[in-house]
Amino acid sequence: MIKKIIFYALIMFSFNLNALEKSILSEIKDNGELRVCTTAGYAPFEVKTSKGKWVGFDIKMFEEFSKKLGVKLSLIDIRWEGVFPALLSKKCEFITGGMSITEERKKVIHFSDIIYKSGNSIVISSKEEKKYKNIKDLDQKNVKIAVKTGNTSDFVLQKTLKNAKILRFDTNADMLTAVLKGRADAFVQDSIYAFMASNENKGKLYIIPEKLNYEDLAVGIRKQDEDLLKEFNSFFADWKKSGGYAEAVQYYIESDKWMEELKR
Repeated sequence: MIKKIIFYALIMFSFNLNALEKSILSEIKDNGELRVCTTAGYAPFEVKTSKGKWVGFDIKMFEEFSKKLGVKLSLIDIRWEGVFPALLSKKCEFITGGMSITEERKKVIHFSDIIYKSGNSIVISSKEEKKYKNIKDLDQKNVKIAVKTGNTSDFVLQKTLKNAKILRFDTNADMLTAVLKGRADAFVQDSIYAFMASNENKGKLYIIPEKLNYEDLAVGIRKQDEDLLKEFNSFFADWKKSGGYAEAVQYYIESDKWMEELKR
């Protein structure tokens, strides 16, 4: 009799554990809030206007997801190196920011389905177009290459470079300024940002045709929150089918129309 009681108690305990593991979606709906940690300044994915309004592709995506859940969206601005600790300490339910899927990151978090395929481009001053043709040309002593701290390009360059110096910056804006002001010879960042920066600074920057690497971008979530991950992936598939995804890609990534929002 006692063995039976223990047996059923273990079953109930296991059932309760499973219920707790699947409670995050209910918790979000009960609280009426979805929290997303990211870093402002990574155009065209997430940017803040002078008035503090969030704009960008990721912002649009999570606004639509929040609508589906019937909750408000709360965006938390954190330095990029702090987004993973913030997620794991439950300060937010998602992290995003043109984030690349890597094997190292997979050990810590779960990734959503791929939201965009991209890669890292090398950008130099247009004055140096004939001097530098690829990353090998840049791998020389006294050459300085700017990256955003914690970006995948930083880790790729650490393995690739033997002579050039890596300069690390907290924001894309600082990284870009370093090249424009001559404090760095090049910067490496997502091809989308590279294209946008080049368009904004016509005649001043040159994108080396050969990419540093190719990457799949996704959003991140805690490993135990599988119910929320399934809900997001389901939303994302529906968003694609409805044409909303293609419209957002065209507006935010394939054109600069969205930049008008920065003036409002």
